[in-house]
Amino acid sequence: MRRSLLAALVVAALPTLASAQVNTERLRQTLTTEGPFLRIDGSVGWMRGNVDYLEVGTNIATGFNRGKHHLLAHMAASYAEFGGEAYLGRAFAHLRWTAEWHERLASEVFLQDQYDRILFLKVRAVAGAGGRVTLFDSDAFTAYAATGYMIEREVFQQSVIPEDEPHPRITTNHRWTNYLTFTVKADDLLSFTNTIYVQPRFDDFSDYRVAEEVAMTLSHETGLSLSLGLRLRFDSRPPTALQRLDVALETTLGFYLQKKPKKPAEEASPAAEDEDED
Repeated sequence: MRRSLLAALVVAALPTLASAQVNTERLRQTLTTEGPFLRIDGSVGWMRGNVDYLEVGTNIATGFNRGKHHLLAHMAASYAEFGGEAYLGRAFAHLRWTAEWHERLASEVFLQDQYDRILFLKVRAVAGAGGRVTLFDSDAFTAYAATGYMIEREVFQQSVIPEDEPHPRITTNHRWTNYLTFTVKADDLLSFTNTIYVQPRFDDFSDYRVAEEVAMTLSHETGLSLSLGLRLRFDSRPPTALQRLDVALETTLGFYLQKKPKKPAEEASPAAEDEDED
């Protein structure tokens, strides 16, 4: 069946989230300054897989950094048109708290929620926690690895789960969540980020999810950025109505705003001291 899609404006909404682990690592790379921050992205995406479509969307990330604590909230939603019918296509929200207890060791706690009409998901709610290790950290190259536990509850639309479908319409699974991410900075403007997630079930390792996102980003000191990304999502055991692999190309234009740290008061010059004494 031939389908055409005209994507319209995307609004931020809470709560809801993405099919594999939502990738906050690309956002985290720019959130290094102490204090609150705000990032707004607009994107154009293309996908072939369960549905061939073109999508225009927006993402909002906000939070703050204070000492060893980092809080990040990431939200997005999209409205689309198929054959003149407008509807909410996808929406998600992700909340993550990271605490750096050591120079190379940190803990993470996260919550996320998702609605995805393309993947026939009414609800996908996730909660988890784990540890994060800094493998390498320099101005030109950073690498991190993390592992942890998460509980996942999925509710699919009734229409995609017929009576003879072996995949349950409602599932609750306990998964082992792992990710590896690294960033290469060619200079102050150009950076390359690659993040891969692997999430098998604890009780059945043959049921697993793999997601990878590769992005090249051009950033400007004004806060503007342009990113070209490739996303892959693999589910070893989806409902029979869905394919196991999705591939998406995405172009994102973003704006990053963060309060600049206050400059320390300049020390009085010897000449000034002499003038005071006079």
